[in-house]
Amino acid sequence: MHGWVMWVFFCGVGLVLPVFLLVLAWRRHGAAISVLIVPFIAVAVLSFAMDHDVRWVLLGADYTRRLFVTIELFVALTFVNAVYAAIRRAWSVAAASVLICAGWFFVGVVNSAV
Repeated sequence: MHGWVMWVFFCGVGLVLPVFLLVLAWRRHGAAISVLIVPFIAVAVLSFAMDHDVRWVLLGADYTRRLFVTIELFVALTFVNAVYAAIRRAWSVAAASVLICAGWFFVGVVNSAV
């Protein structure tokens, strides 16, 4: 039961809420497309990587350098995007980028602990 709760929490906070915030920002501020590119790509890859076979193709096999470099790259990109969005005062994009960054960090923790 504990695994299902964690999975539902991850999907809600790590995927659904950031996508909602990004769509809201896109609808509200159409000119802020430059700050939306990185989080949309990061959340798309994160959602596709939920399937184990697709994750091997996108991120790499378990316990490989490619897997951890890809995860760290997405953590860094989304964090930098959150700072950039905060500087541009796109608060919903900044919040979504922080949540996506936390989601990628969680993926890294799970892949290093299991």
